[in-house]
Amino acid sequence: MTVKRTAEAVLLLAALSAGSLAAQAERGPERRVAAVRFRGNLALDDYALSISIATSASNWTYGWPLLRALKIGVRRVFDEVEFRRDVLRLQLLYRQHGFFEAGIDTVVRRGGDAVRVTFRIAEGPPVVVDSISIGGLDGVVPPRRLLSRIPLEAGKPFNRFLFEASADSIVLALRNLGYPFATIFRNYTVDRATRLARVEYEVVPGPHARIGEIAIEGSRAVSRRTIRRSLAIREGDEFDQDALYESQGSVYQSDLFRFANVALAPDSVVRGADSLARVRVQVAEGPRTRMRAGAGYATIDCFRTQATLAAHNFLGGARRRDLAARGSKIGAAYPADLGLRNTVCSELSGDRFSDTLNYVAAVTLTQPALFARRNAISLTAFAERRSEFRAYERIGVGTAASVSFGVGRHLPVTFAYRLTRGRTNAEPATFCTSFDRCEESTIAQLSQTRREATLGLTVVEAHTNSPIDPTDGHAYSLEALYASPAINSQIAFDKVVAEGMLYHTLRRGWVLAGRARAGVIRVGTIVVHDSTIRFVPPEERFYAGGPTSVRGFGRNEMGPVVYVGDSATIDPVSKRVTTCFRCRASPLGSAAIALANLELRFPSPVWPSRFRLAAFVDAGELWEQTEDQGLVPGGLRVTPGVGLRITTPLGPMRFDVAYNDYPGQPGRLYVINGTGLDLVPAPYPGAPRGDTFFSRLKLHFSVGQPF
Repeated sequence: MTVKRTAEAVLLLAALSAGSLAAQAERGPERRVAAVRFRGNLALDDYALSISIATSASNWTYGWPLLRALKIGVRRVFDEVEFRRDVLRLQLLYRQHGFFEAGIDTVVRRGGDAVRVTFRIAEGPPVVVDSISIGGLDGVVPPRRLLSRIPLEAGKPFNRFLFEASADSIVLALRNLGYPFATIFRNYTVDRATRLARVEYEVVPGPHARIGEIAIEGSRAVSRRTIRRSLAIREGDEFDQDALYESQGSVYQSDLFRFANVALAPDSVVRGADSLARVRVQVAEGPRTRMRAGAGYATIDCFRTQATLAAHNFLGGARRRDLAARGSKIGAAYPADLGLRNTVCSELSGDRFSDTLNYVAAVTLTQPALFARRNAISLTAFAERRSEFRAYERIGVGTAASVSFGVGRHLPVTFAYRLTRGRTNAEPATFCTSFDRCEESTIAQLSQTRREATLGLTVVEAHTNSPIDPTDGHAYSLEALYASPAINSQIAFDKVVAEGMLYHTLRRGWVLAGRARAGVIRVGTIVVHDSTIRFVPPEERFYAGGPTSVRGFGRNEMGPVVYVGDSATIDPVSKRVTTCFRCRASPLGSAAIALANLELRFPSPVWPSRFRLAAFVDAGELWEQTEDQGLVPGGLRVTPGVGLRITTPLGPMRFDVAYNDYPGQPGRLYVINGTGLDLVPAPYPGAPRGDTFFSRLKLHFSVGQPF
């Protein structure tokens, strides 16, 4: 290095030798740290400063006598010596971030048994990166190509952490270009008078290399041929470090191994200008059979459970056989009715589709690495009963076959064919409204068991930093379904759904999350009593409202509905329905949907490591299709709200409260007449708008983020 680091050495020496001050410092009565605050810091946030010092505040619970007596919380004692060291630590931290002139002052307030500490920071102007040069790349890669990939930027503060990270980024880029033995020398000079830093990197790329031998160690029951099919590298390929990382992930994600490592072998031999690099694959096989089980509770599902028994390397070749079972509405539905429908599962009391247990039982055989590493084929046989709250129930058995393959490095594409024989039951009024056919025989025909086949295309890409609670990244998906007699289906329709999600950290702990979802169905036809009618199965239509949709509405409460009652009264003057005895609503579903959600998530001022808050706005609209395939809008609905997130091992426990300023959805009203239905010649207006602020609030409880 051409610059003298005397100041930094003095700071380090002072920090290490500060222990000698302990003998000189007068130790007063032991006091707890009640608060640690930072003032004047702009370049570094409070969290970055707090984790770099030893002095930290006691838990807020320790300030309450009752909680303190119950030993809830942690008491942290004020240490005068460590406090003096903290000043030096903060100065060194600021120097590492380019603020060589930062000054740290302190204010200590002592009262009773508590101490409140404030660090007052004068950051001063930073040292700015004037230029960055990379040498030694002649004939390898243009330096400007690497300059665009490193985090250190000219014109920005000289950050020592980014200085080191940039060197690592340059080496990784060269290794991805076939130079596995690249090394780098780094240097910088700082002109304190002009506050400018000049950064220099000198690269020794070493010889260009290709993959030579791939040595596999640790395999026993799993053949080496199977492991090789999972790798993203082959003998003779140009060396690529990212391909090694991808290979390691692919091997580990096969669930055949409890440990996997793919790396350049330490004894790799270098010869000539174009060398062969030896790669070592180390694995430790895991158990052949694994079982996973779980249970939970939700207001609509009541108690639910699921279990999967997986046999890995089934019949060799890394094949996997999965036996899966899932059940919900346990405790409130036959044959597992424990009388909970009127207590903890009271949401189900008015839903006739929740009187029987929901279940799925399936067996799946999967062959991975079919002809290529990222290809897989799956065959499934299943039996199911599933229901949508107050909308329909679906009972059927079927089979499914899917083929997945990768496009590029990160885009999985799946084609699936699903053949089901089953029936869908819905409210008779739903068929009356959707098809203008209220005859009991027609409704019975629409509810009969029939064959449904769909051919689907699914594209899903996710680049987020967490699958449970992402704070950065994006994800999107596209699903298309096609059903027609050409693929052995008695029902015809087309359906396309697209969804995108974006997550961005504004500052530490503050996350802005957004989602957009849109879908449309082309209504098909079905033959009933020798006549052709337009028909889309209720389970394929779009519904909105609920904890993961527009939260100002209950589950499936947004959108067109139909009402059924025992009797109704019409005012002779206004020709409006004034009363409806035992009236219940059933969602019709729609032919098109558009949803948008925007949510700001931020730490709670109380116990921020466990509690987080959210402010959100949900918007959505549903459309119905006309005879000429046009779309009739149902009206845009926007509902704002706030929420609380509690961190748990299973994901955030979520409480959301949304404000709904809309009256109930009007719709057709039918009254029961024996075994049939009679249409009331006046629309039912639905529930009136709430009279008070609190009556317009909708509460949701669930586990996991809404998106």
